[in-house]
Amino acid sequence: MRLSTTILFAFLAFNALHVHAEPADVCVAVFEEAEQEQASIAAETAGRGVVGTGRVYFHTAPDKRCQLKNVFVVPGDRLEAYAVYGDFTNVIYWNSASGAGTAGWVLSSRLADVAIAVASAVAPR
Repeated sequence: MRLSTTILFAFLAFNALHVHAEPADVCVAVFEEAEQEQASIAAETAGRGVVGTGRVYFHTAPDKRCQLKNVFVVPGDRLEAYAVYGDFTNVIYWNSASGAGTAGWVLSSRLADVAIAVASAVAPR
C-alpha cells in the first residue's frame, strides 16, 4: 500500500507543481530530500486526527511554500500518517462518501495521534 500511496502522491505533487510554477524548483528539491530523509511511521500507529481550528492545507512537499490552494482537511477529520519530515507529516485522507484518497504533507502541529480500526483485525460474528 505504501508504494501505491507514494506513486499517487508523486503524481499529485508533480501535477500540482506544474500549475504553481514559482516555487516548483523548491518544492521538487524538498520533496526529493524528504523522500530520502523522512522518518517512517508504523502502520499500527498511523492514525491521526486533525485538531485546532480552521483548515489544514495539504502541501506537495514538506515546505510552507508548497501549499495547495484548495486541498484541505478540517478539525475532526481522520488521516493515515506515513512519514514525518521537519514540521510536516505525510498523510492520506480517505473521503468516506466517495472513497477517494488525497495524499500530501500537512503541518504536524495540527495532528493528534488517534487509534484507527484495521478492518482485517475485526473478527466476523
